[in-house]
Amino acid sequence: MNTREGDEMQTMVVENRIWRRSKCDIDTYCAAFPKLWSCKIVDLSERGMGIVSTTNMYKGAVVNFTDLKAIARVVWTKDNRAGLKIIN
Repeated sequence: MNTREGDEMQTMVVENRIWRRSKCDIDTYCAAFPKLWSCKIVDLSERGMGIVSTTNMYKGAVVNFTDLKAIARVVWTKDNRAGLKIIN
């Protein structure tokens, strides 16, 4: 397999989502009782989002986004990033 084919395969795996995400830059607040902290939404779709946060998040945790009136479940985390599925 040449490099180009490998890159295409890797992209297919990373972007294997039902809802296409759009890049954004939204500062908001996240809450998981009893904590409230700031975070930045870096990509967003109808059913998911990617965020950057200095607060550790854990896979499976349910968080509220105060400005968006949204509730989401953490699907994955890596360093200061997390991917969330909107559940409300």
